[in-house]
Amino acid sequence: MSGFFLKDGELRVYPVVGVIFLGLLLAYWQVSEFSFVNFDDHEYVVDNPVVANGLSWIAARWAFTAFYAANWHPLAWLSHMLDVTFFGLDSGRHHLVALGWHLANTALLFFLLRRWGGGLWRSALVTILFAWHPLRVESVAWVAERKDLLCAFFWLVTLIFYTSYSARPDWRRYLLTFIGAALALMAKPMAVTMPFLLLLLDYWPLQRYAKFGIKRLLLEKIPFVLLIVASAILTFMAQRQAGAVSSAAELGVLLRLTNAIVAYGEYVKLLLWPQDLAVLYRYRIDHTVMKVFCSTIFLIGCCGWVFRERQRYPFLLVGWCWFLGTLVPVIGLVQVGGQAWADRYSYFPAIGFWLALVWYGYELCPVNRRRVAGGVVVVVALFYLSLTWHQNRYWRNSVALFQRAAAVDTQNSVAYNLLGLAFAKVERWADSDRAFARALEINARFGQALVNWGNALQEQGRNLEAEQVYLKAMQPGVREVDAYVALATLRKKEKRLDEAEKILLKASQFAPDAPGVNYNLGTVLLSRGRAADSLHPLRQALANRPYHMKTRINLGIALAHLGRLKEAEQQFSYVLQIDPDHAQARYNLQQLKRLQKLGS
Repeated sequence: MSGFFLKDGELRVYPVVGVIFLGLLLAYWQVSEFSFVNFDDHEYVVDNPVVANGLSWIAARWAFTAFYAANWHPLAWLSHMLDVTFFGLDSGRHHLVALGWHLANTALLFFLLRRWGGGLWRSALVTILFAWHPLRVESVAWVAERKDLLCAFFWLVTLIFYTSYSARPDWRRYLLTFIGAALALMAKPMAVTMPFLLLLLDYWPLQRYAKFGIKRLLLEKIPFVLLIVASAILTFMAQRQAGAVSSAAELGVLLRLTNAIVAYGEYVKLLLWPQDLAVLYRYRIDHTVMKVFCSTIFLIGCCGWVFRERQRYPFLLVGWCWFLGTLVPVIGLVQVGGQAWADRYSYFPAIGFWLALVWYGYELCPVNRRRVAGGVVVVVALFYLSLTWHQNRYWRNSVALFQRAAAVDTQNSVAYNLLGLAFAKVERWADSDRAFARALEINARFGQALVNWGNALQEQGRNLEAEQVYLKAMQPGVREVDAYVALATLRKKEKRLDEAEKILLKASQFAPDAPGVNYNLGTVLLSRGRAADSLHPLRQALANRPYHMKTRINLGIALAHLGRLKEAEQQFSYVLQIDPDHAQARYNLQQLKRLQKLGS
């Protein structure tokens, strides 16, 4: 690392780094007062029984083996577990840890750019444009997006090790590079383009092509390719299991390609002029021909230009391909989720964009005007920093976040649905009704919005209205499985267990593997005194959600009713391994031991 300080002198470097960090602290310190938002934060941390109990051996094993939340990213889970271990569920501390990771990434980028010959000011300007930009807010202010920060951290560490390896090749530096790549993939699978980026760096700034030839450089990347194949398989399995991957038949190849082209143009626009930022950009099928045409011409023109200038300005080709290439996994060619693009996806790719722009501007600018040009860039960066401070405020709670998303796109039914949930959570029932009504006005067949609205009505005691909403979600053309579960739950509360059973059996006909259906069917059967019949659906639910504690508790109760006390004890003991403070599991285990003593 000492090689980073060979140029410009430490006395000049440290104040520059200090200014960059001070700007970040001014823009982001407010996150220490932010809540967890109702958008993955609860699923990832608060309501995840494994994560919410902190780090343990069994939790670490879960992190590496679970396909929870449609992802395989063990390092992200371990990071959240560590936060809970030290800070409990203090949302402000979790946010500050995320800020710490962003500060670390900023420092790594600055020193890496200097190692590549950027000098003090070019390195500083690229780092400032990266770190202070409002597109970074989503990755930093969203607790569930910790994976983005960790992936970028280990990606940058990998590039540092690879730079060291290129200067003095040996197996130790190569192994460190490989380990860094593996850790980046275990944080977020977006790092699958790592071999591609390493080959770009071989061209510039490492200039290894002339020395070693393309054949050796390609062979050198084979272990990395095998690594990303393994990661891609695991990721696809996780996404497919959760139903998060849209098939080609659903969206069509042409629509995917169209969205990808438009998305690239949107990312460039937002990097240069970041306005109307929101947590959700809906997938649209009504892009105008002119918009697609302009985006296509822009991309082709930029690619042709940087290729033509590759001899004089190799950093243009590397920076532009860095930007385009590292976005490929999330650009929509394989569609995951319903977003067309997302601010968080630009976290690491943006580095390549700014590197190309700043290096090129530096080369074109006359020597006697570089200070002035640098000052202009700093003014632009300060403008970005002010936008970052403002954008951060939308992440202070769920209501503010989804009000913003709905204001940016008034036709975004998903934003209104999530806004309705946010209002319901704070018991602003009239606002919640209006938000759900608006979501359904936009998309009358939005099954999840119907279910969420019905749940909100049920919480208010408006059961008849809730029932009508659930029935709408069960109609042909919608048939939302969660609506069957919700209506059955309502019937169960009303002690109409036979009707609840019929509803769930009907749902199981078209959704036999739905864990919610199986869990609720098992509990209904158990409540009706049919413990033997409840075993199969409860075990089916557990097969899909092995860490769902309520399922294990009910399975244990069913086994106990059948006199299978040892098996019941195993279920309750497992729950206590995950959550040592689980009162129901502890009580049930005590009762079991009393029964065992009486039986002996």
